[in-house]
Amino acid sequence: MSTVTINGRTVGNGHRPYIIAEVGINHNGDPVLAREMVAAAWEAGADAVKIQTFITEKFLHPSHPGYQYDIDAQIDHRAEEQIWRYAAEHGINLFSTPEEFDSLNFIAAHDPALIKIAAMDFNYKDLVQAAARLAKPIILSSGMSTLEEVLRTLRWVHEAGNDQAVVLHCVSCYPAPAEACNLQAIATMKAVLDCPVGFSDHSVGIHVPLAAVALGADVIEKHFTLDKNLPGPDQAASMDPQDLRALVAQAAEVRTALGHGRKVPAPQEAGPREFKRRGIYAAGPLAAGTRLDPSLVVFFAPSRPGSQVTDWPLMAGRCLKRGIGAMAPILLDDVA
Repeated sequence: MSTVTINGRTVGNGHRPYIIAEVGINHNGDPVLAREMVAAAWEAGADAVKIQTFITEKFLHPSHPGYQYDIDAQIDHRAEEQIWRYAAEHGINLFSTPEEFDSLNFIAAHDPALIKIAAMDFNYKDLVQAAARLAKPIILSSGMSTLEEVLRTLRWVHEAGNDQAVVLHCVSCYPAPAEACNLQAIATMKAVLDCPVGFSDHSVGIHVPLAAVALGADVIEKHFTLDKNLPGPDQAASMDPQDLRALVAQAAEVRTALGHGRKVPAPQEAGPREFKRRGIYAAGPLAAGTRLDPSLVVFFAPSRPGSQVTDWPLMAGRCLKRGIGAMAPILLDDVA
């Protein structure tokens, strides 16, 4: 499977999960709060922080149920400029999701390290390809999509000359109940797609995204807030700074714990492999020349090289070359 490089970080199989803190519209239209959230997410250890850039009237019909909320949560480009400037001054890896072409052009002018297409636009070829032509790693959220649609959208990205795509499994419910998450789709997608696969999480807590890491997710994106009691549809499914720190640390540990997949003893098991397994000991004093049979030995832990219970078939019926004291180990070298 191919990998993607973002700001020098390799994303894909065998690498530490890439953690994206999604501020989204949790700021409720307050650019000062948005900047505070971006700063807090970066300080808590996110690999990247994402916002949403949009002009509501250019992508939502007034009849849309979320129209008024998006109007209220919108930060205009002039105010958002301050957030981008702050991120640049502080070395924060900030990127955004455009909801229409004016916002895509605005984002592109800030030269982010990556770009994101939201689940609502996963089937919008023109916007997908315009974003792909920025020639940056592109994150594709596949909420509400079939596998066939995923393959089609990836084809659009490749047709635009971009081979640096990451597809996120996603369930577009806020919050998403556990029974809707279908995390095993991650393994299905990894088996089919030649790109990193991640999970855009909308569940409550961090246990579901950690399970996604255990199932192979290369990227985790989760909404971020400073206060889960703030108004807004995404707050309940968001993580706060404490949650984000835990997710970053535990996701890395889960990925490390996955290991290499070969069933062999860990290097740390070398000691336990001897003292926790059974060796072969004399049940009582044994004279040189004694022919060994099961009544003369006991199988006790610890074992030692040359005296393990699995060595017994090689010893049974053979004679001792030397005397062995009671409860002393019998080694393969002790039999003729």
